[in-house]
Amino acid sequence: MPGLVVARTLAMLINEASDAVLQGVCSAADADLAMKLGVNYPAGPFEWLADWDVRQVVALLDRLDTHYRGERYRTSPALREQAWLRKATAT
Repeated sequence: MPGLVVARTLAMLINEASDAVLQGVCSAADADLAMKLGVNYPAGPFEWLADWDVRQVVALLDRLDTHYRGERYRTSPALREQAWLRKATAT
């Protein structure tokens, strides 16, 4: 599954940030601020997620997980729940 470097990177950042929030490590606002101030990204993972359909992020992570198998691309339960809720309200 070559290519999609930016999409893969953003999806992984969003996934890891979602897990950090789920585990109580930080808030979504803290994760956004840390990425902007800590690594000088123009936006944080949840700010990017606001511009990108969570269902697309989950679908990309699922495809990557199916292809590569392993922990790296396993979708955070928090992100999967967001996608499910988004799907439920869209129908």
